Amino acid sequence: MIRQILFCLFCCCIFTRLTYAVDTPKLFTKDNILAAGCYNDGFSSSDMTLIIQLTVGKDIIFDEGVEVKYHVPDEDVEGWTELEFNDTNWKKGITSIGYGDGDDNTEIKSGEVGSLYTRYQFDVPEAVTSKKIMFRIDYDDSYILWLNGVEIGRSANIATLSPVGEIPEWDVSRIVDSMPDVEATKVPNGKPNRDRWKKPVTPRERDVHETIHEFEIDVKFGGGSALLVEAAGKLTTTWGRLKGHSH
Repeated sequence: MIRQILFCLFCCCIFTRLTYAVDTPKLFTKDNILAAGCYNDGFSSSDMTLIIQLTVGKDIIFDEGVEVKYHVPDEDVEGWTELEFNDTNWKKGITSIGYGDGDDNTEIKSGEVGSLYTRYQFDVPEAVTSKKIMFRIDYDDSYILWLNGVEIGRSANIATLSPVGEIPEWDVSRIVDSMPDVEATKVPNGKPNRDRWKKPVTPRERDVHETIHEFEIDVKFGGGSALLVEAAGKLTTTWGRLKGHSH
């Protein structure tokens, strides 16, 4: 019995290391980027969704119904989670992006969808005094989040998929044979639908049939704006030309 308890504690420690950021991400007053990967449990999955709410203190920074850039990959995309990635050629949509179940504001074509990449650009005017930020996530089937290039969390069903910080392959379901089928809460889409976040919260180390994760992370003030200033003095944005990788 003691040996079993010690083994469980060991596994818990390993899981915690895998699911939390190995570095404290920077938070800027302007032009932060949240990169969010949503991964299906199989190419024949009937639904897919990832809905995120971000709050700082009592302020909702963004929620379901905001504009986001998205891409449905059919190959790996180098550097797409990085702050200065060039997403000019990505599509614009209203979150959530996905298909099935009537909980998406932007529907993508179903079938042969292994993963979905999204990038949120947002400002936090109170970043200089912010120490923690809170995320709420409604998802199907799994997710990984990166804030300004730093991984901040992933769902339990892919906790051991790859080392923290590494970008998994776009067709992750082909290499994960036993990913649990997680369903979103079946709350209809909205801009936002406030009933969504009234659902019970599931501990972050678990995936259940209809699950919402809620977690808080530590942040440090990054100073000024996150993105570059061009020679003419005009602030670039994630929608425009940035130095970095191009798709």
